[in-house]
Amino acid sequence: MLEKYLEKQNIPTNLLLNEKQNNKIVQAYLFVSEDKSFLMQYSLDFAKEIICDEYDERISKQIDDNCYPELKIIESQSNTIKKEQLLELQESFSVKPVLGNKLVYIIDGVENLNSAAANTILKFLEEPSDGIVAILLTDNLQKVLSTVKSRCQTIVFNNEKKSKNLIFDNYKKYYQESEYNDETFNYLVSGILELIKKIDTKKIKTYIYYKTDITDIYKDKRDYMFLFDFILYFYYDMLNFKLHRNLMYMNNYTDYIEALDIDNTIESITSKLQIVENTKNYLETNMNLKLLMDDFIIKMSEV
Repeated sequence: MLEKYLEKQNIPTNLLLNEKQNNKIVQAYLFVSEDKSFLMQYSLDFAKEIICDEYDERISKQIDDNCYPELKIIESQSNTIKKEQLLELQESFSVKPVLGNKLVYIIDGVENLNSAAANTILKFLEEPSDGIVAILLTDNLQKVLSTVKSRCQTIVFNNEKKSKNLIFDNYKKYYQESEYNDETFNYLVSGILELIKKIDTKKIKTYIYYKTDITDIYKDKRDYMFLFDFILYFYYDMLNFKLHRNLMYMNNYTDYIEALDIDNTIESITSKLQIVENTKNYLETNMNLKLLMDDFIIKMSEV
């Protein structure tokens, strides 16, 4: 069901298929894309994937027709998601799945949660049943409450209308227009590549390297966001390399990916991607940068 997305959305699709194959489906996902209609269709197809072990034409048609009773879709009403909508959801999902493997709910426009609804969904996310999977959708990750993001696995989908390297282009433009220049930008990239190498080969000894060098290179929140974004896309492309697919982001750094391939498995890459995503979420909460980096290095070294 998700295989049709492999060509254009191969990284997130392979990640999700691998989690299903290894029985590691998490209980809450946050899907991010500027294309809202794509997000909904992808979410429905992902729901079909986890509800049934094998393709079931009857259930698939019910999901397409929005009449499958064990899948609920919550949509914004006047740009707001209200507490009453979520209380109704909780009541209907107070039972075990009968027709399929999971009860699935999709919240479209999760950035539109009002304060009462946010408190309600947080409790639902914090105390989930093993048989329930949440899929939260947004086209504006910055507006999603950090408390919601921290409880989800964030999956960012490619915007096919934009350059694959837009993320790096934006950072490079920022540094060029500030007191930095191309030489400094390249210096920052070299520091990130060295950190990745240390994480994969030196494990916990990386902590010593970080203490002596990284804090001298990366000064503020923007620098650390660049660091984590770069690492995230590095491991996305390492996953591509593992799956014998074309690299999407790190074509200039294939030597590093090939050299570190032996130190990583698909499972370890998936775990590292989740750690980076979680760390980025904490970064947005203005957590102390030193403590954040300490925690990041320790968790990455344990994988």
